Amino acid sequence: MRFRMATGWSRGRAPATIANVGPGFDVFALAVRGLADVVSVRAADEDSLSVEGLDARDLPASFAKNTAGIVIAAMRKLTGLRDPLEVRVRKGIPAGRGLGSSAASCGAAALAFLDAFREAKDLTPAAVLRAAAEGEAAVAGRHYDNVSGTLLGGFVSIASTNPIVLARQPVSPRVHIALAIPDFEMRTADMRRVLPRQIPLRDAVSNVGKAATLAIALGRGDVRLAGRCLEDRFAEPRRAPFLRGYDAARTAALDAGAAGFAISGSGSTVFALAASRRGAEQSAKAMRDAFLAHDVNAKPLATIVDNSIPLRALLGRAGPRFSLVTG
Repeated sequence: MRFRMATGWSRGRAPATIANVGPGFDVFALAVRGLADVVSVRAADEDSLSVEGLDARDLPASFAKNTAGIVIAAMRKLTGLRDPLEVRVRKGIPAGRGLGSSAASCGAAALAFLDAFREAKDLTPAAVLRAAAEGEAAVAGRHYDNVSGTLLGGFVSIASTNPIVLARQPVSPRVHIALAIPDFEMRTADMRRVLPRQIPLRDAVSNVGKAATLAIALGRGDVRLAGRCLEDRFAEPRRAPFLRGYDAARTAALDAGAAGFAISGSGSTVFALAASRRGAEQSAKAMRDAFLAHDVNAKPLATIVDNSIPLRALLGRAGPRFSLVTG
């Protein structure tokens, strides 16, 4: 089937994400401002894909192997589209740093497809999330935290992936985020292999309690409470030994006044919560300096949550707080 395609380039932009957000392993995600991937598509005589920007030389430039191409293939299956496309991926998020780089490419590809084909806007949000997750599965496993965060923005909590059951809320602008992005990768697949299959009951209870309280605190803008609830007793204790300078960065952030500290996704990026822009800047620089003392170069960044909703076109009259429930 051929749809009427927009003339010229159609684009999708998707932000970086912090997955897990402390105790919310495979459940929570925060979209953050300042880092994003952009995917552009237009009609062509045959399928092609190119990559530019951060880490471009290390990423596949094959339509069949790049996450953006995989997502477009999934969108084609949903819509019946067979028209060939030229795809350009511009990477603004470094790969392998725990910032949802692959998920952002997936989300941006889905958004570009929706921008290109008017009829594709009949798809449901859940269908688009599943298509984006197809690309994510190729490199990071089939989980929905990053792809949901990058497509829905704000703070996302996922109760189930099959069927999809999730909730989304904006985060108060009083919540500021400090990032320190080391210059080395921690592959998601490797970091999942270090996780235990069982944990003590007291640790499970701690994570559930902190995760539930964290979700409320972020919406209310209670930075102190949110920071106290970043403690994770499941993934972070097993991943921290692989992150050189972790203990020093954590101490430095807290000494600089941060309310809490955690690993972003599977690493190597770490983040801290602060009550002001200045506080976030101070914590980011303190973490950078702590890493440098351990011979690790890290880029500091002070930012806030990106509360925009990239998938807005498919959500009708939904407000900033909404849920998706399928099945």
